[in-house]
Amino acid sequence: MTAGADVVVLADHSLLLAIPAFVPAFVVAGVVAYIALKDRRNRDGPHSEEPASTDQDD
Repeated sequence: MTAGADVVVLADHSLLLAIPAFVPAFVVAGVVAYIALKDRRNRDGPHSEEPASTDQDD
C-alpha cells in the first residue's frame, strides 16, 4: 500500500534564495529616487539672482 496524501511542506526556500537578487535592486532604486527628489527640490528653490536678459534689441 502507499502512504496517504497527507504531505506537509515544512519550508519553501525560494524566497530566501531570491533575496540576494532583489535587495541590491531595491537599494539602487532607492538611491536613484533619493537623488532625483533631491535634485528636484534644489531646482525648485528660490534663486539668489534673476537671470539677466540676453535680448539684444532692448
